Amino acid sequence: MKKFLISAEQILTIICLMIYSGTPLDPFMSNGFTVKESDRIIARLLFTCTYIFSLSLITLRWKKVTYVFSKDKFIWVLLGVCALSSFWSLDSDTTLRRVLGLAGTMLFGLYLASRYTLKQQLKLCAYMLGISGVMCLLLALLMPQYGIAGGVETGAWRGIYPQKNILGKRFVLCGAIFFFLAMTNRENRWVSWLGYASSGLLVLLSKSTTSLVNFITITAAFLIYYRILHLKYKVMIPIVTFLSTFGIAFYTLVVSQADTILGSVGKDTTLTGRSELWPAVFEMIAKRPWIGYGYGVFWDKNSESSIVLQTVQWNAPNAHNGFLDLWLGLGLVGVLIFISGFVINLLRAIYLIRWNQRYENLWLLVYLTYTILSNLTETTLLEQNSLEWILYVSSILSSKLSTHAPAEPERIEAILR
Repeated sequence: MKKFLISAEQILTIICLMIYSGTPLDPFMSNGFTVKESDRIIARLLFTCTYIFSLSLITLRWKKVTYVFSKDKFIWVLLGVCALSSFWSLDSDTTLRRVLGLAGTMLFGLYLASRYTLKQQLKLCAYMLGISGVMCLLLALLMPQYGIAGGVETGAWRGIYPQKNILGKRFVLCGAIFFFLAMTNRENRWVSWLGYASSGLLVLLSKSTTSLVNFITITAAFLIYYRILHLKYKVMIPIVTFLSTFGIAFYTLVVSQADTILGSVGKDTTLTGRSELWPAVFEMIAKRPWIGYGYGVFWDKNSESSIVLQTVQWNAPNAHNGFLDLWLGLGLVGVLIFISGFVINLLRAIYLIRWNQRYENLWLLVYLTYTILSNLTETTLLEQNSLEWILYVSSILSSKLSTHAPAEPERIEAILR
């Protein structure tokens, strides 16, 4: 009976993860991703079920959950600032409703960290994303009117997701998980490599240039981090500084020269649209720089966002940059709180990799890198019902739970050779 309950809980966890990631119901409920109000109601019901699921199991294990909860203050302070922003929000009712959704999302991340080890969490995510990958393949081949985009994105795969960039982003994460499992787990390693290769193929089929670059970067980051972070400080610090400076300069060049760079290879210059969007967003940030416009409301239909949309002349759903959206919502106060927690965890992960070489810390560093990359041209920071934000919460908490566990340098060293 106990084994049955454990298996049932794991299956329900995978289902919840898929709801956050994107379900195969989406294209059928929305008639090819044309969203109607009834579809939103169904989606809200599904997310509400995940909140109830995680809250129920958290209640059963409240002592351990309380311990895990206390391991990081910054993510919970951010949630508190989101709630407080309802007092100055453009639409306080919407902010409060979305804060409840964010709280439910973060509770699921807390549940994962308190219930499963990091490797178990990643395996559950791998199962879910593997199933999603098969569904994307079947939908694109059997029902291409749903699985393959039309219009200006003709030929780009979107699978069970609303848009090709979401497919690309999702399988960058999937590739990172499978690559990590392949490098740190000796059992059934071929399955992990197959998952990694399939993820790369889906990223290619999505025709998302940003996702392809991120996929390559995350792959390289795993081994590079491990090798560089075990050098002596006098060598490591200059190398890290150089690579960081080079990366920022390269990204700035791509954005500022999008017409030339992307146009020369026949790509649509979507970065140019973003480079026009960002100055307009900065102008709005300058009007309320300290506390923002309230969590989750700026891009709703209101006079403030309409100013941006009239300037750029296209229907931007967000700032296409997680850091700018965070600034719009919570102002500089929210940005500084997030950056403080992010940098502390980043430096902590680097220190712990040098100290005990456990895979939890290596994953945390890789995932923090993924968080930066995925928010340069998209938005996943502090986002309700977001798989990325769930894993951000669970990765930080799981890493802190393993801080005092015994190191395994010989095993990790052998695997990474």
